[in-house]
Amino acid sequence: MNKRSVGRTLAVLLLSCVVYTANCQEQILEKDYEISRKAKKGYLGNVEKKEDGKFDMIYILPSGARKIKTETYHYDKDANQLGVERDEMEIERAHRKWKWFTYRGDFFLTNTLTASVNLTGQLVFRKKLVTANWNWWSGRYDRNVKMTDKVKPKSESGRYYRFVGGAYEVERDSSVLVLALPATDEAKFGDPTKYELLKCDNMVNITVAAHLNFPYAVQPVFSQPVADDQISELANDDAPRDWVVIMAPTRMNSSKDNRAEDPAAFYYLRISPEGTVKENFAFKAPAPGLRILQAYEKDGAVLLYGMSTGKEGRFIDQALGNVLVPTTSADESEKQAGNTDEKKAFGGFSKMVNTMSGKEDVGITQEKVDDMLDEKKYTHFAFMRIEGGKLAWGNLTDMDEVNDKAVAAEGMKRPLKFDGNKFTVNNLQFVKDGSMVLSIQDFKKIKSKKTVASDKIYKGMYLMHFTTTGQLIHNYTVNVEQRSKRGFFNKSPMTADMFPATSFVYESEAGKLKWIMHIVKAIDQSSSTSYDYFGGTSTTTTTYDPLYSIEYGGIDLKAGTASDFKTLGEDEKRKYYLYENHNTLQNGNMLYFFSETLRGDKMLISRIDL
Repeated sequence: MNKRSVGRTLAVLLLSCVVYTANCQEQILEKDYEISRKAKKGYLGNVEKKEDGKFDMIYILPSGARKIKTETYHYDKDANQLGVERDEMEIERAHRKWKWFTYRGDFFLTNTLTASVNLTGQLVFRKKLVTANWNWWSGRYDRNVKMTDKVKPKSESGRYYRFVGGAYEVERDSSVLVLALPATDEAKFGDPTKYELLKCDNMVNITVAAHLNFPYAVQPVFSQPVADDQISELANDDAPRDWVVIMAPTRMNSSKDNRAEDPAAFYYLRISPEGTVKENFAFKAPAPGLRILQAYEKDGAVLLYGMSTGKEGRFIDQALGNVLVPTTSADESEKQAGNTDEKKAFGGFSKMVNTMSGKEDVGITQEKVDDMLDEKKYTHFAFMRIEGGKLAWGNLTDMDEVNDKAVAAEGMKRPLKFDGNKFTVNNLQFVKDGSMVLSIQDFKKIKSKKTVASDKIYKGMYLMHFTTTGQLIHNYTVNVEQRSKRGFFNKSPMTADMFPATSFVYESEAGKLKWIMHIVKAIDQSSSTSYDYFGGTSTTTTTYDPLYSIEYGGIDLKAGTASDFKTLGEDEKRKYYLYENHNTLQNGNMLYFFSETLRGDKMLISRIDL
């Protein structure tokens, strides 16, 4: 990312204006400021709300290894600048003061591990050397990953482990947790009723943290750290959450002797980052063909949500396929980087040599798992609540009901029709009364010869309102038109509709929501260079980054109506784009948005009175 993509410091007030919508019911306040030269080299660390509707914008300036320089800009509720507070503090003090401050020095090396599978289905660990360089423009580390030695772990009997998925890299501890099947004389490929939870440090010291025995053959069908309300402020890498794994009965890896009678007899596991099994119990899933998208912790309970094929009597591998969780803990970029390093080492025969020797990571990443599951047609939405060591409730919503309860936004002739095929879920939020809103967007697959272009075109947006027990109330629909927006700064092969919009709701009074969408307005081209300190080589990569703006509408949950969508203020006349991070703040009934110019020399504060 270039200088434009992150926060900047504010300085001189240029212009303030108040813009009214055509119906005069909504008031938009906008004020833009110049950015000082010195502060342009820093980044926006956070936006914090204060008393009486005031708020602070905290900027971190380029600093040394022991102390950091900060500038805090104070604003009143009308976005008038009240003053600037400059400070210099030791790194340790900044860490104590701000959880979001993740700076640990300009440069560091981390030795971690990636768990993966080889061609024969065995568990292998690959040592991973992460070179991290702090970027003062973005406020995060630019990471270069190099895969090194491969290790095959063995059980106490000297046999290798089988791996069918289920691993969690805990970056904070430089360790990885893995669910694996130990091979025995009786079960060469492992017994699918007996798993071991392995904890492995970066020196490949393996500890069996727990033995997990099940009454029938199961395999992991969901494996992710739990999400929560703080995930946007504090990333999982810096504050690892518990690991949630869902095990489900399978047909493919079972026999008549160890096959479950009920395909919906699932298991819920909650495991701490240290490897302690905190919860392990059976529950009856609302449907066996269940694709769980996320585990979200709220008010002491965990909400599991996703979709289902709704095919009764069939095991999950029959309904969705046998690969439902990643068989490598690496993400797609890490896997490609590691495999590229191996290809360079072996020359022209690299693909064949690396694959046969096991040096190349052949595991399936989460991205590829999602691509495969996106192709399935789903018949139901599913919600489950885990509380008190059991399933509190589980509900399914038929896709036909989704269309029966569809609401068209004002200005649309009819609501969009949802077919349950090829869509992405981009946000789950909770309303003050405890009900839930789930935002999803349709897409279609396209064929593209351009290697940097996406193979998806995103279309209609749906906001589904569910009761506190997961029963559908209304489905609000709006057509998102992004095709006309593209990278007018460059010859970008990407178009704006190749990126999904992101949907959020903000509640003022009971049942009244502002529906906000982050829409791609243009495409920015940028280049970054990574340096391999051990190989003495550098690599320059050109990327195309989406630049976002705001469109908004209103929803009346009690009346079941949705307004039309508008572009925020004079955004189309001025070339301002949302900061990548910390671009929205709700303070009481005021909703603020923060944008900047492409060069980062000016910024814009926009306010909607909810």
